Amino acid sequence: MKDNKITILGLLFFLLCAALGGAVYYLGERLSELHSRADELQQQRVDLESTTQALIAQKSVFTNAFKELENYSVNVAPDEMAFYSGVQQVLQNNSVEILSTRQQGVNAEGVSAIAMTVRGEYYALMDVFAAWRNLPTTVRVSNLTLGADKPVGASAEASRGWIQADVTVEAIVAPKP
Repeated sequence: MKDNKITILGLLFFLLCAALGGAVYYLGERLSELHSRADELQQQRVDLESTTQALIAQKSVFTNAFKELENYSVNVAPDEMAFYSGVQQVLQNNSVEILSTRQQGVNAEGVSAIAMTVRGEYYALMDVFAAWRNLPTTVRVSNLTLGADKPVGASAEASRGWIQADVTVEAIVAPKP
C-alpha cells in the first residue's frame, strides 16, 4: 500500500508539474499575443493622433480663411463707363497697346465684362494686372491667354519680350435706378 501511495503521489506530482508547465507555456503565448496587440494599438493611437493633428490644422486654416472672407468687401462700379475707363486707363498708363475691345454689357447678375486683345512687354502686362487690383472697383480676370507677339514687319530683335494677351475682365456694376 505504501508503494501505491508513493506511486500515486509521484503521479500527482508529475501531473502537477505538467499542468504548471502547460500553464506557463499557455500564459507565455498569451502574453506575447497581448504584447503584439498592445504594439498594434499603440501604433494605431500614434496614427490617429497625427491624423487628428492634421485635421485640427486644416480646421484652423479653413476657420482663418472664412474670417478673411467675412472681412472681404467687393467694391461695385457705379456704372459701366467707370469700369471700362478704369481698366483702359491702367493699360494706357503702363504702355500696353489695346488691339481690340469687345464690351459684353451687364448680365442678369449685374456683372459687366470687357474682352480685350492687348500687346506689350511682359512685365508691363504683369504691372497692369497688379494695378487692376488697386482700382476703386473690384475687378476679376475671368479669362487670360498669353502668347508671343509677332508684330508685322518687325525684326526678331524688336519683338523680344513682347506678348499678346486675350483677357476678359469682369466687375459688378451698380443697378440703374
